[in-house]
Amino acid sequence: MNRDFPQGRVLLASRLLRALAASSSIMVVLALGCGGTSSDPKPDDPPTQEPLAAASERSPAEASLSSGARSATSADGTYRVAWEPIGGVIPDAEPFAIAIEVARVDGVALAEDVVVLVDAEMPHHGHGMNLIPVVRRGPRTGTFVAEGMLFHMSGAWVVAVDVGENGVSERTQWVIDVQ
Repeated sequence: MNRDFPQGRVLLASRLLRALAASSSIMVVLALGCGGTSSDPKPDDPPTQEPLAAASERSPAEASLSSGARSATSADGTYRVAWEPIGGVIPDAEPFAIAIEVARVDGVALAEDVVVLVDAEMPHHGHGMNLIPVVRRGPRTGTFVAEGMLFHMSGAWVVAVDVGENGVSERTQWVIDVQ
């Protein structure tokens, strides 16, 4: 069996994608192991301290992420993705929610049917989270809230956000050390 795509994870991911295709709403779901590798994760660059849009371009009601949000460009450079735990910290072995912002680097608006998948796994232990997050749209285009995230043990977690438009998906990922 291919370690990158264990049969159970592929079947779950396939069911989730079919559900997304049948749904008229956009959801963020947990995609277990899709597109990952079995190689050891490399620590990411320190999180940038710049939000996706300059603070002067947003009203206080629209400002969803702090300047300390983790932010990176997707693998092929199409998207800028940022996220942070709501409340500011990842709790110890307790469910939490994250706020996510996605924007195209070229400034083009995201497609109406954009699909965002969230994945978190511990590659050194060979498992992911015990919960599948429930996700809803945020207050602005390109914003999402994932509730039900759970890092149930300490160690290195790889958080991945996949953004799909027009049949093409790109991954952005971070290595998070949970104490």
